[in-house]
Amino acid sequence: MSLSYIFLLSLSTVMLLASCSAGDGNKMERERADSLCNEVINGKLNLEQLAESDEFMYFDEKYFHEPADLKTIPAFDKVQIQLVTYRIYKHVKLVDNRYQFAVKQAKDLHIPNKAFVYYQRSFDEMNRKAAASKDSIRLELPDNYATRLIKE
Repeated sequence: MSLSYIFLLSLSTVMLLASCSAGDGNKMERERADSLCNEVINGKLNLEQLAESDEFMYFDEKYFHEPADLKTIPAFDKVQIQLVTYRIYKHVKLVDNRYQFAVKQAKDLHIPNKAFVYYQRSFDEMNRKAAASKDSIRLELPDNYATRLIKE
């Protein structure tokens, strides 16, 4: 095999891996996330420790489009949602009736870009509605909301 062929093969492999990741987790990251969620369910890993870790976490995108009652969804889905949502709300503040989201990139939270954008747009939309109502709509953010999500 020629050296240029090996170089091109290596370069294409790197490009493929980079494009597969695209900020939403590659197959290996998602499998690891699934395994860690199962460890939480089986009592082998603490939910809070995992939430605070740098491990990539995600949840099923169907929950972007349908409401999720944490009391009725499967345990696996619940753990996934709690982890990602905790990481989001840990960086949200309510200031002058507006949500402020202090993180600029999904990779800083080790979550998929799609989830990050979904939450970011939701906060922006709620802020627009509050502003349009001249603040007759009062936004809420309970104290320690992120921690409450983990404890539920």
